[in-house]
Amino acid sequence: MTNIISNPSVIKDIILGTCLCILIFAISYTFPFLGVFALLLLPLPVLYFRLKLGRKSGGIVALVSFIVLMVMTRGFAFDTLYFGALLMTGLFLGECIEHHMGIEKTMIVTVTGVLVSVLAVFVVYAGIQTAGMGDMISSYITQYFSLTSDLYTEMGIEKEQIDTLNAAFLIVMPGMLIVSYMTTVWLNILIIKKLLLRIGIHLKNLAELNRFKAPDRLVWVVIGLGLLLVMPIGAAKYVSINCLIILMLVYFFQGIAVISFYFQKKGSPTFLKVFCYGLIAVQIYFLILVIGLGFFDNWINFRKLEPQNDNTTIGPF
Repeated sequence: MTNIISNPSVIKDIILGTCLCILIFAISYTFPFLGVFALLLLPLPVLYFRLKLGRKSGGIVALVSFIVLMVMTRGFAFDTLYFGALLMTGLFLGECIEHHMGIEKTMIVTVTGVLVSVLAVFVVYAGIQTAGMGDMISSYITQYFSLTSDLYTEMGIEKEQIDTLNAAFLIVMPGMLIVSYMTTVWLNILIIKKLLLRIGIHLKNLAELNRFKAPDRLVWVVIGLGLLLVMPIGAAKYVSINCLIILMLVYFFQGIAVISFYFQKKGSPTFLKVFCYGLIAVQIYFLILVIGLGFFDNWINFRKLEPQNDNTTIGPF
């Protein structure tokens, strides 16, 4: 991997990576519905060219893309901060992959690193503005609820139901935002694996995601958080329900890993995989079933996995 920016091929790749990011920005603004899915891929150009060209060139792709984004949005906004976090995600994932981290460390380092960085930027920005951080968040949430209320009204939902939905969303919003971001990170890991495999690069530390298993002790954390839900303390319930939402995603990943493991073991055809994953995506009951599968896998060990040595070193790809 080269870091020589003066190399014409490197400059060409930097321009290509930046253009791909800008294209995703443009799609998200021009076609809002399609843009929701396009944004899931925003970390990918930065990640790919970070791995191909090195840290400095990958940083240039992310920085130039962010500057263009600032120009497009005419300043700083929550959407700008979110897009910036996705660009930063590509850089963090690149560092983790280059240091041969496993899936657990990659997820923890990337999610924690990006969230802490974004929070720090937001605190600094709020500090130099006339409005306080709380006022900015309150204003954004009010604007969001106003837009969703109009949408719900057009759908024929009564105002009392709208207020109930908004109140419920406000409670679970932190957990849902983190879950959405973690899903984006996981998706980009899956895609970069496929892309690199096509050019002959095998990521050994991320090779067998269908063997993913959450730590056994995490079960007791889930049980403890469940007990907090019945306590008559509002703050405890608020924290516990958001933490449980995040942990349910972890067990969803484990449940999907169990299903993928048996698909691979049985050599299942592609159409069957697409059909089953499609059902999971659109049917809440199948989603809950997958989460339960992942949770009880800690006791039943559906895949009959052997204990692995955490100190095993993985060679470079």
